[in-house]
Amino acid sequence: MTTVDTIKTYRTNDLYLRDNRSVIKPADTAKTSGTVKTASAESQAIQKDTVTLSSDVGVARLREALGLPPTGKLSREDFQTAADSDEETIRASLESAMAKLGVDENQTVSLSLNAKGKIVIKESFSQKAALEKQLNSDEAFKAGFSRLSTNTEILDFAADLQAGTRSMSLASFMNTESEDSGWNALSKLAETYNELKSGKDPLQIIAGLSRQETPFELVHPPGEDTTV
Repeated sequence: MTTVDTIKTYRTNDLYLRDNRSVIKPADTAKTSGTVKTASAESQAIQKDTVTLSSDVGVARLREALGLPPTGKLSREDFQTAADSDEETIRASLESAMAKLGVDENQTVSLSLNAKGKIVIKESFSQKAALEKQLNSDEAFKAGFSRLSTNTEILDFAADLQAGTRSMSLASFMNTESEDSGWNALSKLAETYNELKSGKDPLQIIAGLSRQETPFELVHPPGEDTTV
C-alpha cells in the first residue's frame, strides 16, 4: 500500500519555491523600479488612443433594435415582417398580463406610448393602473411594444404619403386656393424630403416624423373599434 507523506510533499514544494527565489526576487524588484515608469507610459498611451466609430454603426444598431436587417436596402416587407412578429408576441403577453390581474378578456384595452416612452392605456377600468404598471415593468414587453410602434408608424406614414401622391391631379397644382389633399400631400412629401436630407440617419428621422404623423395604438381585442 502506498502512502503519501503530506509533510514531505509540502517540504518539497517549499524547496521548489526556495530554489526559485533567485528568479522571483528580481521580478519583484523590477516592479518597484522600471515597471512604474512603463505602466505610467502605457497609461498615457491609452489615454491618447481614441476610437471613432463610423456613423454606419449607429444606423446598424438602430436597425437591429427595430428587428430589421442591420445592413443593405430596406423594403416594406422588412418592416412588415418585424411588426407582424412583434404584434403576435405583444398580444399574447398582454392577454397573459390581463389574465393574471383578473381583467375581463373582453375588456377593450388600447395601448400607446406617451411622450416619455411610457406605455399608457386609454380606457378606464378598475385594474387599469395595475396593468399599466405591470406592462411598464416588463422590459421585454416594453422593448417589443416600442419596436412594434415604430415599425407600424413607419409603414402607416409611408402608406399615407403614397396614397396622397397618387390622388394628385392637375387642378391641385393650378388652383392655389384649393385645399385639395393631393397638394397637401405633395407639400408634405417635399418637407419630408428636406428633413431626410438634413440628417445623417434617414431611418431615425423617418421614425420621428411617423411618430408625429401616424402614432400607433394597439387595441385589444383585435379589430375592436375605439373611434368616437
